[in-house]
Amino acid sequence: MTSQKQFEDLKEDFISRLSANKKHLIALSILFILPLILYSAIFFGGKQFMGNDVLQWRAGSQSVIEYVKNHDGEHPNWASNMFSGMPSYVLHNSPPPQNVDTFLKWIGGDTHPLPFFWILLGGAYFFFVIQGVRPFSSALGSILIGFTTYLPIIIEAGHYSKFMAFAFIPWMFVGYYLVSRSSKKLAAFFIFALAMTLQLRANHPQVTYYFLYLLGFWWLYDSWWAYQKDNIQDWLQRTGIAFGAGLLAILCSINLYWRMYEYAQYSIRGGSSLDAAQGSGLSLEYAFSWSQGVGELLTLIIPGLYGGSSGEAYWGPKSFTSGPHYFGAIAFILALIGFFKYRKKIKYLFFGVGSLTMLFSLGYHLPALNEFMFNYMPYFNKFRTPEMWLIVSIFCFSVLAVYGIESLFEIAQNKHQSLNDLFLPLGVALGIGVLFALGSNALLSFEKPNEAQQYAQQLAQRNNVSPDNPQVQQRVEQFINSRIKPKRKEMASSDSIRYLILSLLAAGLIVGFMKNKISKGYLLIGLVILTGYDMLSVGNRYISEDRMVADRLEAEQLIQQRQTPADQFIAQNINSGQDWPYRAYPLMSNPFNSAIQSYFYPSIGGYTGVKLGYYQETVENFLTGSSGNPTINQNSHAVLDMLNAKYITVGQQIPFPGYTQVFSQNNQRVYRNDDVLPKAFFVDSVITVDSPKQAVNQMKASAGFNPATTAIVETDESLQASADTTRSVEVTSYSAKTIELETSSKEKQFLVLSEIYYPDGWNATIDGKPIPIEKTNFILRGLQIPAGNHTITMSFEPAATIWGGRLAWFGHIILWIAGIGAFVVRYQNGEQE
Repeated sequence: MTSQKQFEDLKEDFISRLSANKKHLIALSILFILPLILYSAIFFGGKQFMGNDVLQWRAGSQSVIEYVKNHDGEHPNWASNMFSGMPSYVLHNSPPPQNVDTFLKWIGGDTHPLPFFWILLGGAYFFFVIQGVRPFSSALGSILIGFTTYLPIIIEAGHYSKFMAFAFIPWMFVGYYLVSRSSKKLAAFFIFALAMTLQLRANHPQVTYYFLYLLGFWWLYDSWWAYQKDNIQDWLQRTGIAFGAGLLAILCSINLYWRMYEYAQYSIRGGSSLDAAQGSGLSLEYAFSWSQGVGELLTLIIPGLYGGSSGEAYWGPKSFTSGPHYFGAIAFILALIGFFKYRKKIKYLFFGVGSLTMLFSLGYHLPALNEFMFNYMPYFNKFRTPEMWLIVSIFCFSVLAVYGIESLFEIAQNKHQSLNDLFLPLGVALGIGVLFALGSNALLSFEKPNEAQQYAQQLAQRNNVSPDNPQVQQRVEQFINSRIKPKRKEMASSDSIRYLILSLLAAGLIVGFMKNKISKGYLLIGLVILTGYDMLSVGNRYISEDRMVADRLEAEQLIQQRQTPADQFIAQNINSGQDWPYRAYPLMSNPFNSAIQSYFYPSIGGYTGVKLGYYQETVENFLTGSSGNPTINQNSHAVLDMLNAKYITVGQQIPFPGYTQVFSQNNQRVYRNDDVLPKAFFVDSVITVDSPKQAVNQMKASAGFNPATTAIVETDESLQASADTTRSVEVTSYSAKTIELETSSKEKQFLVLSEIYYPDGWNATIDGKPIPIEKTNFILRGLQIPAGNHTITMSFEPAATIWGGRLAWFGHIILWIAGIGAFVVRYQNGEQE
């Protein structure tokens, strides 16, 4: 350890002479002010974000919100207005037990996301302070973690749960640090359990899963050190405390994750029911969408090198992007110093995990590693967008950057070290700046993969010639070189020069400090100011006030503004007159990637990243054309009939029989499906099949499938149906949570409901006695009905919701008892002292 006298040898100033409390106050004040600067339009300008995902969430949740409003707060847990019906868990959860995050959302009000920014920055600051890091160094690290460009990008898009989940990550590591090192074990248990609970309650498993890698490797690192120091007994006790805190956090949020676990096996993340080779997860191609390019990793330090956000400027390998993950020019220099010169071995933990997750971000650009992880690492194949792994990389490298500042003080105080010890990290950082500032035009192609071929194809189609035509090739090359590349080159050059200037300024501060020309306080404040400018100026590029709306506007008002005349017509005519509504197929609005129309009327489409797997396969097999776009074809008519899809919105005429145009205005057409089936109907015959694939094959137009007369049921049971002109079925009550029907028939019949099959939660009774629900027509529900008059009730009562809620409350009781106990113990110890 360096002696106190050596600290005093460094040049002092009024900042370094301040008391520790004053330094903390100044540092925290800086962290409080910076979000106000970045989001001044929210705090001072009466604006708010209303990103696309916020509107999509609100529109998709309409049936749930209406049910809650009309049933005294009771939650249905089923959304009936989207994808022909689906569990609402991925959209709108029932209220969880009250906790800190509930209070934060309440006090935040219209200033969201500022409260969670302060939570994030405060947690990062505390994380560094408890490691013994200086206040201003801790503030710098907090700025790096809290102002990476990925955060304003996801906030503007409306990915609030992802941001809130990330906001509690530093607190999670605060809790783990205390559990693994503090003598106050009960307090450490409570803090870790509370932080983990809040992180899990944010309900973004992808963020949790990614950072569990860092937590897991940190535990392995600590376990190795415990073994080296022959301290296994104490470490096992601390491991037990950490494990217990984690279990309590899971118990406190079990209401969310039990339901999610149930749903996952039926969602697109649970694998394909038609393709056994895919396994129980996403397809590799889908999961590796938005893989970070190898060269694109340079945008961690030079943000505009690959064109920034989407449009003609971006030329990286992703189909499009909203912007880079920016780590920072100043941070890169400090992280290099931390890696090369920090004396504690823990640097290898953060460097190793940061590097590993950076390799994960490459996705299909590094198949040897990532395909192995995809195939063999549990849950790795449940998530898409590999570039998101970079949030872990930036967190780890930010820790290295803070260690780099600490290294500067150690080097300056050690008479056996000198400025020569910094030549390697400074040389690497400045060398990259010089290289790209002077040679980016020669080093980079500035052309997106297959871009020339795409332009050639478009031009050839317009002129009815071959894409290989020399004139086409010449015009495309001229267009790219004169219209596209100059903007990309200018952005790359500008940001490369910017990086070089910031690096030179930081290097100047460091050299001045090492030569004792600049004092400790001025070095730290200078680095904080440069870092704040660096991160906020780049982050501000991805905050557009033009995309904000007045804080007086509600999401409902903005959704209403998107209602078209065709939507109005459908909303006025969608009801069946029998206590249940028909559905619509809004082809004019990309039906399977938008929930807006689901706000106005029930739709067979919608918007979510975790649709039911067999519903998605229905879309792909029956409602999608050869181009991959939603359409109407020969195969789709029977499926639209059985899904209650009475109205279809299109821009052109439908060239198939069975549809009648009932509305036309401003190139908006609404067609009525003349063969649409009611909510519940009997069939004349049943075909039983052994597998989902057989069911799909039986439902194709080539097999002559008619849902009005035949049901395809996946079962090995013997089912019966017959033609009976006297049979009848009436829906007497219909809501998202309960459906009641009255049936009458002379013989045993098979009843089909145009409701989506979901086995975990939907129960059926006939005259009060339970009966099985059969998976019918690949996605619907079917019931074997005995002869006679009967009352059938279907209700949605998932065990995960009933027992999950009770267990979550029980977990919270234990959590707060532990918190009170920790406070009492600390108070008693204080009294004794």
